Amino acid sequence: MVVGGGFYWKMSHSVAQRVPGNTYRYQSVSKDKSLYVTFAQSGNKIVVNQDKNTALNAAKSQSAFAKEYAAQSKEITWNYKAEGGTLTLAQIKNNKVSQWQYNKILATNSKFTARSVTYQIAQAGQGQVKSKTVFEKVN
Repeated sequence: MVVGGGFYWKMSHSVAQRVPGNTYRYQSVSKDKSLYVTFAQSGNKIVVNQDKNTALNAAKSQSAFAKEYAAQSKEITWNYKAEGGTLTLAQIKNNKVSQWQYNKILATNSKFTARSVTYQIAQAGQGQVKSKTVFEKVN
């Protein structure tokens, strides 16, 4: 029982250690759209793109990441914060902030799964989705 509990605790508190330098695919609930999220090797920046190759290129090196982040930042900047079983993604566009907070995350080497999402969209409102969200590692 102790081993199982320790394993569960590690899975539920390890997202911050697992995401740096990796690319994950997020698929919408309806499974009709995908986004790729590449986390910087260090720091709090992310590259978010619909193109898998762009996202994977950003994961190749810190200089490749910096290049893709600079290209993305002409219109939108993205940052993240991972702590315990929570991951927050923040988008700044036209000086307005939107945030998505993924809660109760279980993380493994190949994916992480959030039990719910709380969001606040600039000039559009806020809410919570209580369905499972999966981010699959693609690199």
